[in-house]
Amino acid sequence: MDNLTANNTLLALLLALRDLDTSLTEQETAELTDISHRLYLEPETWESDIAPSLLSIIQVNPNLNQLYQTAKSQLDSVGDCLPPDLLPTLAELEYVTPETEPRTRGFAPVTDESESDSLEINNIAIDILSQPDPSTTAKKLSSLERLKQFLQKPTVNT
Repeated sequence: MDNLTANNTLLALLLALRDLDTSLTEQETAELTDISHRLYLEPETWESDIAPSLLSIIQVNPNLNQLYQTAKSQLDSVGDCLPPDLLPTLAELEYVTPETEPRTRGFAPVTDESESDSLEINNIAIDILSQPDPSTTAKKLSSLERLKQFLQKPTVNT
């Protein structure tokens, strides 16, 4: 799995959900919940299963797709130079997501410490996409607003 591509895809989705003015349908919410479960249980199927499913969900909703494409383009232009302090922290996620079940950070076993860093965005996406209303949850995360502002700075493209 190409971590940068996966991370940009997930972050672009979260930013798009944050900016979405319309509500997701029950089916879209259920499909995103399913994606969160698959991300948790089988992250290694990202390229073959999860990413194609996620992109088909996004493409069906024109508003979500437009917001996603904009965010994805901005994230791709930054590459791997994204400051880590722009990502939601565990404390922020716990504050905005009701505790429905114990949280597990990362996937066991993690044999390489650098590997656990690459799972941070995956974990954030799992937490948000598994909520009853992922868009509302994303709107509550001030870190996503900071990320959006960072991406819209003219200096990003230099």
